[in-house]
Amino acid sequence: MARSATRKCCSCGAPCGSGERVTTHDRRIAGWLLAVIGFLIVFSSLYPFSFSLTGAEALGRFGGLPRAGTTRSDVAANVLLYVPLGACLAWLLVPRLGGALAVAAATLAGALLSFSIETAQLFETRRVASLADFACNTAGAFAGGCLALAIARTRRNLHTSRFAGLLRHPVAAALLFSWAGYRLAPFAPGLDPAEWSASFAPLVAGTGFATSAFLAHAIAWLALLLVAGRLAPGRATSLAAGAMAIVLAGRILFTGLALEGEELAGMAAALLLARPLARLGSARAASFVAGALLLLIAWTGLAPFDFQLAPDRFALLPFGESLTQYRAANLADVFLRCFTNGALVWLLVQAGRSVLAATGIGAGAVFAIELLQTWLPGQTAEITDPLLAVCAGGLIAIFERQGSVG
Repeated sequence: MARSATRKCCSCGAPCGSGERVTTHDRRIAGWLLAVIGFLIVFSSLYPFSFSLTGAEALGRFGGLPRAGTTRSDVAANVLLYVPLGACLAWLLVPRLGGALAVAAATLAGALLSFSIETAQLFETRRVASLADFACNTAGAFAGGCLALAIARTRRNLHTSRFAGLLRHPVAAALLFSWAGYRLAPFAPGLDPAEWSASFAPLVAGTGFATSAFLAHAIAWLALLLVAGRLAPGRATSLAAGAMAIVLAGRILFTGLALEGEELAGMAAALLLARPLARLGSARAASFVAGALLLLIAWTGLAPFDFQLAPDRFALLPFGESLTQYRAANLADVFLRCFTNGALVWLLVQAGRSVLAATGIGAGAVFAIELLQTWLPGQTAEITDPLLAVCAGGLIAIFERQGSVG
């Protein structure tokens, strides 16, 4: 029995037994995530599946991909799209192939998938195939593979790594990255100092102060303070302040973004409330912020409350508008939805609810708001937000088993 307790795990050199079961569990999760990610990539890239094979030129479309132009925002989106795919593939292949070969295999698989999709887009009437998209997708798969390899190596020194909190609580880390992604998408770096100077213009323009935007930023950063407390106990304010600095720097350096007075005020308010929030205890603080976030979701979704008698349709296709009409703003919208619904469920869990109860409350409340939107002109009621809340609950059940920390 003693010999089995000290036997090493072939994938990471850690002791087997419980550690080996965790590794097997991680691979099973990576396998499921890979299947979901692959489905989402194919579905989002080929929807609405309006293929045309008629005409004498159909066979001539096979072969090389067109050298269509691209933008910096498209480059960022296409790279990011394949990062999770490459990461999951490499994570699954590292134990069998080793680090370098796993990354190479993940990159090749991502390239083959991208080339197949781009070739199919040659026949999809509402899609544009591009060699640039293929190159960016391949680069994203390679970056994801390298990221998975770095995480696997970092986990060997988990307890001493400065990134230990990110690895122990990946859902909390995802919330932090989602908000940063929302504020910085579409991640198009600007190289002109004049653009950097122009990002300060809204602060001196005197265009007014939007209270609703201020409250949205303040509540988001209050939630992120609790997230930071989970990721870096005892250093929550420092981590949150660092994240704020990164967001503000990105708003200056990235093209098409600018500093906003409401955002700066929301950050300042969250930092001022950090100490009083900490005195409440983590569970009570999470309850308070979850309630504020739910009120904000309801207000944003139902204002100006001009209900009509005849209900409109309820869309059952997630992200239907984003799939049918691509815009650079779609990426920011995806990040915001993931953060908002994920944070709501995560906060309810931190407040002491079971994962099942938190998921039911969060998804049920969001679903009720979406149903009410069918009576609101100008609003699009759809299944996206309730589905994201359910997905958040599933991820929390897998990765954040401990629940509340206080």
